Amino acid sequence: MRRYLFRLWLYLTKAYLGLRQQAFLRLYFNRRKGQLARADLSYLDLRGADLQNADLREANLIRADLSGVNLRGANLLAADLSAARLNGADLAGAQLTGAVVTAAQLRQARSLTGVTLPNGQQYDAAQAEQLLGAAPTPRAANLAWRDLRGRDLHAAALANANLYQANLNGVELGAADLSGASLFGADLQNANLQQADLRGADLLAANLLNANLRQADLAGALVTEGQLAMAASLTGAILPDGSTAP
Repeated sequence: MRRYLFRLWLYLTKAYLGLRQQAFLRLYFNRRKGQLARADLSYLDLRGADLQNADLREANLIRADLSGVNLRGANLLAADLSAARLNGADLAGAQLTGAVVTAAQLRQARSLTGVTLPNGQQYDAAQAEQLLGAAPTPRAANLAWRDLRGRDLHAAALANANLYQANLNGVELGAADLSGASLFGADLQNANLQQADLRGADLLAANLLNANLRQADLAGALVTEGQLAMAASLTGAILPDGSTAP
């Protein structure tokens, strides 16, 4: 009986998604010609679609499969791309300001040249190549949601680690390798990140209040100026745009 109910549920789910897929095709190709602002495209299989210059402002793209999709010049302002697949997607020139998307997802893309990131920073060809080259390793540590207060992580090897929403309040992270790490929403208040390697790290929504970022390397990191302004010190740090803080 359970197996029958499961198969029935699976069939109905596929049928529902199939109907939504058809609705999307009608919406995009027949009526609105790329005007998809606030559209619900969650969970849809959009592989290989041509969405160049499409208006996807505030669109719901949660868990959508955008593998190989042409999103050149697309407007994804404040779109929700949570858990969306971007393998081989072309995001050159796309507008992602305020979008919900992680650095790990962006690294799946084929091109990021000229893309405007969620923090409003625009990437040139060199910066895009640097981010795409920082691919996560298969054995990267998964420390999402972990409470790591009181730990001494000085010089810790945490490259590409998943520290999503981790509690690192007051943690010693001096000289730690956090390159490519996902620190989205992490609590780094009062943390010591002096000389830490944060190249290409995702620090969006992270709490950097009173964090020590002296001589840290933030080249290519996803972080806003407002966040950095909360840090206790940025002296000598390499900023996301490659310049050095005074």
